[in-house]
Amino acid sequence: MESSYLKIVILYCIKELQGQRTIYSILHLLNGKKSSQTIQDAHLFQLTRFFKTFGQLTRSELEQLAAEMENINWISQDENGHFTLSVKGGRYLQSALLEYPIPSSLNGWKYHTSTGVFWERLSLLVQVISHLNYNHAKYLPIQRKRNVLSWLKDFLKTSGADRNELGILLNKELQHCLGSLSDINPAVLTLRLTGYNHIGLTDVQAAKQLGLGQDYYHHQFLGVLHYILECIKHSPSRYPLLGKLVSGSEDSVPLTFSTKKTYSLLNEDFGLDEIARIRNLKRSTIEDHVVEVALNESSFDITPYVANDRQKLILKAANSSESRQLKQIRQLVPEADYFEIRLVLAKFGEEER
Repeated sequence: MESSYLKIVILYCIKELQGQRTIYSILHLLNGKKSSQTIQDAHLFQLTRFFKTFGQLTRSELEQLAAEMENINWISQDENGHFTLSVKGGRYLQSALLEYPIPSSLNGWKYHTSTGVFWERLSLLVQVISHLNYNHAKYLPIQRKRNVLSWLKDFLKTSGADRNELGILLNKELQHCLGSLSDINPAVLTLRLTGYNHIGLTDVQAAKQLGLGQDYYHHQFLGVLHYILECIKHSPSRYPLLGKLVSGSEDSVPLTFSTKKTYSLLNEDFGLDEIARIRNLKRSTIEDHVVEVALNESSFDITPYVANDRQKLILKAANSSESRQLKQIRQLVPEADYFEIRLVLAKFGEEER
């Protein structure tokens, strides 16, 4: 069944959300919605890797999948429209993840802004190098975007390598990186590449050839690209050629527009209530913005909002609790309010986990 892997992903998200969100929070996560709530949920519930990894999933498709899973008692819905995993659903998820493990290298949050550009550049570069090697100048480029084509022209002028050596160097770097890829077949990527007298497969054709469902193939393809991007980020000196494919592509996650406005006022030392008044917004909305800043700006200091001692208490409570439910943490640290808890988890949560 084509939707089986997508169901696994949805079940996994429902399990991690612990009955605290509606099914639509999963839609916003998989679509990569740039709202403070979705960004915070991705971090709070340890779901960042799924961010924008099914950008085309529609509301009606998600509702249909949820209805199917509810009908076979994998999930149940409460009066608020929040789903939880049943014992039966939990058993299915556990066995399904053994057969269809989520790629360990998948990291939608970290790489969703650079994955597409990287693939366009890589696939075009492989095609061009292949034709250069055969001295064949007449062919249709597989990427037609003007910015990708102009990037390639600049790359060939400034690569610093002889054109005959480019293919050898690129192959060497790709082999070195993909050689340590343990849970995905590199053919997921290589089958898609076009060269001289060879047309790469489409995603549908590649999935069929590898005997994978379309949704599972899609996550594996992203997983390979994210793995290469992580190799480059971790060891730039080892991958100088591949590194040039990333430079200039957006690698940082921008703040939402409204949060940027709040952040500029924070930098002018305005208090939260003052900012709420200036911007004519609720204080809770400004608090959402502060949490988003803490998630995205590693240098952002949260001590003006949460004293150091209280930060330590919140982290201790979060790590001693089996779940990341704010309510449970607050029971353990009653002197902290929900904003303080969210802010500490945003700043330190995932690295402490």
